Amino acid sequence: TQGRISQYEMAFRMQASVPDLTDLSNEPKNILEMYGPKVTQPGSFANSAILARRLVERGVRVVQLLHRGWDQHGNLPTEIRAQCKDIDQASAALIHDLKARGLLEDTLVVAVGEFGRSPERGVSTSGNGNSDDGRDHWPYCYTSVIAGAGIKRGYVHGKSDKTASAPVDSPVHPAQLLATIYHAFGIDPETIVYNHLNQPRELVKGQAVTELFA
Repeated sequence: TQGRISQYEMAFRMQASVPDLTDLSNEPKNILEMYGPKVTQPGSFANSAILARRLVERGVRVVQLLHRGWDQHGNLPTEIRAQCKDIDQASAALIHDLKARGLLEDTLVVAVGEFGRSPERGVSTSGNGNSDDGRDHWPYCYTSVIAGAGIKRGYVHGKSDKTASAPVDSPVHPAQLLATIYHAFGIDPETIVYNHLNQPRELVKGQAVTELFA
C-alpha cells in the first residue's frame, strides 16, 4: 500500500510540474530564435528540443525526441529537405544550449534512425515499392550522430563506399552503438542482469566503440 501511495504521489508531482516546464515565456528571445521559428509551436521538433533541454535541467535522466515521416518511398527530394529543415537548426541549438549551460559534458545526445534509404531508385528491399523519386528501406548502411559525454568533437568514425550502399571501413553494428551508450553512462555492457525467470542475460552482445571518446 505504501508503495502504491508513493507511485501516486510521484505521478502527481510529475503532472503538476508540466505547466512550468512547458511555459517558455521566461526564455530569452535569443534562445528562442536559436531553436528556430517553430520553437513555440507545440508538437514541432524545435519545441520538443527546447523542452528536452528544460527536462535535462530539471534532472530528467532520459529524454526521447521523435520526428516522424522519413519513410520516403516517393517524393524524397522535396520531403527530405523539409524534414532536415525541421531538425537541423533545433538539433544544433540543443547541443549548443546544453554546452553553454555546462550540461553537455554529462549528457549524451544520440540522433539515429532504424535504417537508411536505398542508394538507387528502383531498388526494393521491403516489397513496398517505390516511385522514381523515392527510396526503399536500407538497413545495410546508415549514419548516426553522437555528441556530449566525452565524445570527440568533429570526429568521423567509419566510411561507406561511394554510393553509401555498404560500409567499407570500421562498420558499427547497432549492438555496438548500444554498448557505446552504456559505456558513456559508466555501465559495463557485459553486465549480467536477471530476467523474470531469474535467468542470467548480458545487457548487450557488443563491444563499445571507445575510439569515439576523447
